[in-house]
Amino acid sequence: MDWSLLPLDALSLIFVRLGAVDILMGAGLVCHSWLVAAKLPEVWRSVDMDKHEVVLRKGDAVLRQMAKAAVDRSDGQLREFAGRLFVTDELIKYIVERYYSSITT
Repeated sequence: MDWSLLPLDALSLIFVRLGAVDILMGAGLVCHSWLVAAKLPEVWRSVDMDKHEVVLRKGDAVLRQMAKAAVDRSDGQLREFAGRLFVTDELIKYIVERYYSSITT
């Protein structure tokens, strides 16, 4: 089966189940259609960076950059974010500002 031929709605459902960390770590780079699906805002409504093994191996600054990329890709549709020790007041402020800027434009 050629996975690159899956419709975007099917790919987006797969990516929602895959999770933010795996998408940001490369799943979205497999081919053009996967990249397009990885940028759909509905994929980023729920971002869980709390329960992934990568969180234990990456530095806090890298994890914050990944979180910001996920927030940006949500295009204001982020409804749930989970993170642990790498989450700072600045990151929380970034998430809130991106949300409010999306609903005021």
